[in-house]
Amino acid sequence: MTIKEIEERSGMTRANIRFYESEGLLSPTRRENGYRDYSPEDLEILKRIRLLRTLHISLEEIKALHAGEQELTATLEHHLKELERQQEDLEQSRKVCLAMKQDGVRYETLNAQPYLAALEQPAKQEKSQTPPELVSDRVPRVQAPWRRFFARSLDLAIYSMIWDLILILAARISLNSFNAWGDVFGSLAGLMTMLVLEPVLLSLFGTTAGKWILGLRVTHYEERRLTWAEARSRTFGVWLWGMGLGAVPIFNLVRCWKSYKACVDGDTLPWESDSVLDLKDERKWRIAVWVGVRAAMFGIAFLALNAAGQSKYRGDITVSQFCENYNRLAAYYDMENGRSLDGEGNWTQDPVEEGTFALEVLEGPENADIPEYVFTEEEGIMTGMSFTVLQENSNTWASGCQEERLLSVLSFAGAKRKGNLFDGGTDKIVTFISEHPFEDFSFTANGVIVTCEVEYSGYMDLGDALYPEEGKEQENSFYLRFEMRQE
Repeated sequence: MTIKEIEERSGMTRANIRFYESEGLLSPTRRENGYRDYSPEDLEILKRIRLLRTLHISLEEIKALHAGEQELTATLEHHLKELERQQEDLEQSRKVCLAMKQDGVRYETLNAQPYLAALEQPAKQEKSQTPPELVSDRVPRVQAPWRRFFARSLDLAIYSMIWDLILILAARISLNSFNAWGDVFGSLAGLMTMLVLEPVLLSLFGTTAGKWILGLRVTHYEERRLTWAEARSRTFGVWLWGMGLGAVPIFNLVRCWKSYKACVDGDTLPWESDSVLDLKDERKWRIAVWVGVRAAMFGIAFLALNAAGQSKYRGDITVSQFCENYNRLAAYYDMENGRSLDGEGNWTQDPVEEGTFALEVLEGPENADIPEYVFTEEEGIMTGMSFTVLQENSNTWASGCQEERLLSVLSFAGAKRKGNLFDGGTDKIVTFISEHPFEDFSFTANGVIVTCEVEYSGYMDLGDALYPEEGKEQENSFYLRFEMRQE
């Protein structure tokens, strides 16, 4: 018989059966596939145990009977005496309660001493549909709700980080540009990875990264690893009943709370009908490792973001390499604006996909949105770049070309060998350019001198752009010169 069959025929739970097996009262054989095979004798032993435990005979006495160290008649005789004593105690309790009722006692004026003297036992047992002996005779379930939660959170973080690294390093998508829908995609991608990858990990190793770090392991009731199908069923159960589908906020909270309560109460969780969660130990170092892994993941994400935001070509670069750096960073930071630089530093219009609409972009130095880049070189190596924007007597706003300046600094100054991921020199200039779009400045970073001169009149500075003052459309002027040169 399988454990499911003997469970049904004996009227005991799997936890009871495993407990009595661990106590040496059952000895099932093993099939070739590793499953336990219970015999009719095992079934009869379980029925005897259920009868004797329901009669409140102790487990120690049953084990002595099973080992042939004690006769059942002597055990029953001893137990009858104990039951008679308990019956006398209960009868005495009944008489004392009846006497108190007949005396019409009140709590406020109750003289307890005479009644205490009439009692030998202070309490009586309550009847229960399931004998308390059978309730206690079971292998205890691992509760550890918070350990489970933090193991699960680490696993989900790892699954999400896999996709983050793919997006950052392979697809070169900046997570900084993600909107709310991007965050939803990241969460769903992590959940889908969990549904695919976790059954494989459980079937091969019996654990996941988060569970392994916190000392948790998942096995079948038959004390073997789960099959892939069993692990998949368990993972889907966790996703549905434990996490509330993961991305449904209210249902998620309700299911997490109910699962927490069931775990604390020692109930069987919906996804653990055929599996057992074991806790190897609760050593403090596991918590330290968990914290260390989370810190390492943060560091990896930080390094990946910085690496993706770096120039492809570094050190002494050519104009063509500068342009490739520029286009690469413009795509990463979503600053392409429908145009890119060719290998000689001239603007080209990016092709428009079929079915989309794009505004025509005018070229020429008079258009402030498209500055003309002028490069300086020595023996084929780029030594500097500059552009000038001039706008006069215009009724349109004037742009500070912030994106062009930012990308130029990253593509040239950020490419120098003196720069690294942590020096912060390039970041300081980028921050200053962002916060002061229409002010003069001069800085040196990574061996590159970056200067900007701005003059304007007849315009109002509204932060991100200059707008013509009313009535001065034919009198305004705007001048911006940006330059980078190697020391």
